[in-house]
Amino acid sequence: MNELEKLRSGLAEIHVTFKADSKTIDEALKEILEAEQAIGLTPWKRVEGYALVPSREAAVIGLPHLRIARFDDLMTIWVRAPYALDEGLCRGVDLDVEGLYDLLLKGAVQAVEILKKHLRKNDVLQVSLP
Repeated sequence: MNELEKLRSGLAEIHVTFKADSKTIDEALKEILEAEQAIGLTPWKRVEGYALVPSREAAVIGLPHLRIARFDDLMTIWVRAPYALDEGLCRGVDLDVEGLYDLLLKGAVQAVEILKKHLRKNDVLQVSLP
């Protein structure tokens, strides 16, 4: 497996599920969106929640990005299109594959840390990270 394939596989491993009451989900989501913006991932509203992308152009050309889906008492975070990580596409929007990988992983880890702060006795947090 070459380095690019390892990065793609690592992105594919990112899955986070958080089940809590609706108020807790709302509070955690707000905090996550603010924190993600601070590291350079812009939230774009989607039907199910948000896409967190380093730029609109990166999303338009189909580069991997974090997705957050929110359904009442459930939040899920994953990387959309992890196997679309591509050197040429990244260069086209002034990114590099390692930098994008690091940014998405940092965003996922940061979201998990925020969710841990909101975790209460009967809540559920499942995390898969590379």
